Amino acid sequence: MLTRLPQADGPAYPLAKLPPAKYAPPTMSEHLYTYIDPPNARHIERIIDTLRGHGVIAMPAGSNWVFAADPTSKKALTRMQRLRPDRPTDRPFSLLCANIAMANTMAAVDSRLYKLLKRVWPGAYTILLPAGRQLPRILATKRKVVGVRVPDSPLALHIAEAFGGPILISSVPEQADGSHFTLGFEVMESFGHGLDMVVDLGEPLSGEETTVLDLSEGELDIIRQGAGPTDHLL
Repeated sequence: MLTRLPQADGPAYPLAKLPPAKYAPPTMSEHLYTYIDPPNARHIERIIDTLRGHGVIAMPAGSNWVFAADPTSKKALTRMQRLRPDRPTDRPFSLLCANIAMANTMAAVDSRLYKLLKRVWPGAYTILLPAGRQLPRILATKRKVVGVRVPDSPLALHIAEAFGGPILISSVPEQADGSHFTLGFEVMESFGHGLDMVVDLGEPLSGEETTVLDLSEGELDIIRQGAGPTDHLL
């Protein structure tokens, strides 16, 4: 039986329910170059306004680039699905969280899982966890599992913190030749037509996808070996 953890290591993060801005499909996406030390407050505000207005952005998330949107927006979900036509429609997207406390609002995390999550987050891992009661319907699956990331990316974590809740994400797919997208201008050239914004630190990423760990049944199961090492977990 799973025991819900108290929100002791951070604030509660209900999904943002602020009234969205009026949305109109982008005619041309914005390529926003920003920085993180310290974060540019005006840039962060524009990013959050875009997400809350049913917008879809691309941003760096540690090892790779991701598409990101408001998890409560059906419009944004539809647009993300159009950016990933190869992805099965019944396969839910993951959530990006700022910390374990935020992840605990969407997933059922007991004390044993908490200790393991502390060992891998922030890092290049997507963790499959038992879904919590607050998980939006558009992310629900028959297995009652949700994929969660807390990446080793100060920018992504700051955006999630400023948004006030988990952010819907999907990895940017490989290029036609099988290579990874590493730079923001590459993402802009290939997907700018379907995005509102590309958030860019001007730094290349490895492009390697995360390691996927399934903890939904209580035992560790390595689904995909990616950028996150697993030797210390076995």
